[in-house]
Amino acid sequence: MTPRARVLALAIATIPALGATFVAALEGGFFAPVATVSLGCVLALAWLLFRRRPSALAPFAEAAERVGHGERGVRVELDDDDPEAQRLGVAFNRMTDALAVAEKRSRRAERLAAWRDIARQMAHEIKNPLTPIRLAVESLRKARLRDPALFEEMFDEETAIVLEEVERLRRLLDAFSQFARMPRPRPEPVDVGELLRHVADLHRASGPELRCEPPADLPPLRADRDQLTQVLINLVGNAVFAAGERAEKDPSRGPAWVRVAAEYPGKRTLKLTVEDNGGGIDESVMSRLYEPYVTTRQGRGGTGLGLAIAYRIVTEHQGTMAVDTGPTGTRFTLELPLAGPVLTLGDSTLG
Repeated sequence: MTPRARVLALAIATIPALGATFVAALEGGFFAPVATVSLGCVLALAWLLFRRRPSALAPFAEAAERVGHGERGVRVELDDDDPEAQRLGVAFNRMTDALAVAEKRSRRAERLAAWRDIARQMAHEIKNPLTPIRLAVESLRKARLRDPALFEEMFDEETAIVLEEVERLRRLLDAFSQFARMPRPRPEPVDVGELLRHVADLHRASGPELRCEPPADLPPLRADRDQLTQVLINLVGNAVFAAGERAEKDPSRGPAWVRVAAEYPGKRTLKLTVEDNGGGIDESVMSRLYEPYVTTRQGRGGTGLGLAIAYRIVTEHQGTMAVDTGPTGTRFTLELPLAGPVLTLGDSTLG
């Protein structure tokens, strides 16, 4: 066997093993670094085979780059006139097929784990209002049996507790239903400046000063307007609450304000910010801020799903959400691609 044939045999034997490495990395939760190494090995083997024919290497380099950027279903066209390239292409395509299958498996497992965790937290959240409801009903029953006059005296107060907790349950279940059944984004051109002014106007009567002066030359953004409105209403509502609460506790820092802004930094990305001069987010929840049922308003009207829904919407728009917080306030920054989300069937549901 010639040296070239031995290299080819090694390449064909090695690439399926690299594909298995891809799969193991993906299912083990450390896909990015191992996948990068595996792709590098594939390219190195291809280079060994085709270093004297750069044109033969180009399809492998392009395909590997697309896989590295998260594209699935990538295949190398087979060259019937070059048996070596054809055999290497077959092995490469098998590897990417195995990667696509493993990724689907991994996503299903992640969704199942997410639902288990959500179900556990949901059960905990439902139990919380049930306790005061039970105590109120038990108190009324005892009072009715022992002292009818006391029963009449307690009735309004205890039933008010029951109604308040029932309303809390309704809000929890409504938010959960919205989180679970969130539709796929329906992108359309959105005038971001107009949208920011609309959201700011909705909160102007809330107390804190609303500052909103988006530039007039913002490019249109392709996004689901209703979902983006929901994200901004949530962030601005949280900011209004935080700034107002801080102003009540510490008026020496001046009046409460919330700033809503947008800018186009280039790179086909739009940046939106919601900033307040509240007291900041508690450090204990920062690492779990976007998880379901984590709230900064514990016992003060928060459902714990607002930021989880907002984060999910931004992610499904192929955007990012970052937060910077401290004792002098909090700033959320959204970065969204102008081109809008790339829709993939099934990506926008947990089920």
